[in-house]
Amino acid sequence: MTKGFPVTLRAYLRVLRERWLLLLMFVLVTTSAALLVTYLTPKSYQATAQVLVSSSTVDATLQPQSNLYVGTQVPTYAKVIGSPDVLKYVQEDLHLGLSDSQLRDKLSASAETGESIINVTATDGSPVRAEHIANSAARGFKQAVEGYSSSVKLFVTRPADQPSSPTSPKPVLNVALGLLLGLLVGAAVAVIRDILDNRVKTPETLAKAAGVSLMGVIAEDESTERHPIATRAGNRNIRAENFRQLRANLQFANVDEHPRVIAVTSSIASEGKTTVAINLASTLAEAGFSVCLVDADLRRPSVAKVLGLPAPVGLTSVLIQQVELMEVLQHVGSNLYVLASGPTPPNPSEVLASSYVRDVIRSLLTHVDYVIVDTAPLLPVADGSEVAALADGTLLVARHGVTTDSNVQRSVESLQRVDAKIVGVVLNRLPVKRNSEYGYSYYRTPEAAHSLPKENESTKRRSRRSSPTAAESKKEGVRT
Repeated sequence: MTKGFPVTLRAYLRVLRERWLLLLMFVLVTTSAALLVTYLTPKSYQATAQVLVSSSTVDATLQPQSNLYVGTQVPTYAKVIGSPDVLKYVQEDLHLGLSDSQLRDKLSASAETGESIINVTATDGSPVRAEHIANSAARGFKQAVEGYSSSVKLFVTRPADQPSSPTSPKPVLNVALGLLLGLLVGAAVAVIRDILDNRVKTPETLAKAAGVSLMGVIAEDESTERHPIATRAGNRNIRAENFRQLRANLQFANVDEHPRVIAVTSSIASEGKTTVAINLASTLAEAGFSVCLVDADLRRPSVAKVLGLPAPVGLTSVLIQQVELMEVLQHVGSNLYVLASGPTPPNPSEVLASSYVRDVIRSLLTHVDYVIVDTAPLLPVADGSEVAALADGTLLVARHGVTTDSNVQRSVESLQRVDAKIVGVVLNRLPVKRNSEYGYSYYRTPEAAHSLPKENESTKRRSRRSSPTAAESKKEGVRT
């Protein structure tokens, strides 16, 4: 259940839909157990004989009062069924070879207050023997009660018939109860597990855990590995639109202090920060901005590998003044450049904490409109925080169903300790079925979406006015 939000029927249905395998497992277990119990339980048959109790008074004037008294005593008479006299009669009559206690367990009698009929019931594994025991017990019961009280007369009004079907076990009832129990227990366990599950599953949960704005939701797409750049997988795919929406939201997040150096990071590895960084840079370039994508994850660099670029030299090569910055930029598309990580240094945190890293990244702004920096995860090492501290803003990426809200909170605290500015969070790899609710249409109306290109151009002009050197770099060109 989403923490901090009202629990609704829709929320319960979502939990059951997500955890249907758990629910099915409990249903199968309890239903199988019910079938097993049904199979192992011996069959039991019941036969019932009816005995009428009436007054033996012959005086007509006393008959009504006598019948009334007898009627009130009928439930008491029913208790005689287990008496030694009745048991002795049945034993001698049928020669069952049972002890008195075993025979007593097979017999029962019941009567409603105010009625004169007593039902004498016998239970046995054999339908024939159940019939014989019931009829014999009814006769023995008649004899015993009449011997105890001379004021009553008993008549066996309906002898027991041989039962045609067992009274237990009841397969249909047992299976139904097993199925119901499985559903109830499975649903309860699913809800409890969901309540205890602190993995991020909705944009609202992510935004609340981080305490910042939601910048984007990226759909799960099986073609991501084949087409890491979403716009190259086709212009109409949902993931490409998601990244365009991320671009739009980022551009209008803070118009007065528009971030041009944007760090993209995550709490732990495998949350998709590199993919988000690559596609954010690509969609900005698609909109006409010049963009440089910097791989500052010096421990596990992957930008060059994902894009299929050579990476013998890069950021670290520039930092040790082995090559000039403009000599290692690689042109990978219209308006998009990549600065690979370069050789891995023995002390990545110390390298990234140096003031020279800031100078190198800031110098890129004289040539491009935006610098997107892919950083290391925040929680395992300090590298990500070091890079985020020198950026204008940081995007925190969380992966649906993997990132926990506690990891998000710890990551935010890590960024706050170095005074990094968090511009927002991105929920990555949201299942497509959910994306119908939280996709790019989640953020704006169709009318607003149609006006997006004009807004982009306006933002682009503002960005370039704030950076005249970017315009100058267009004239000189970027060396590759």
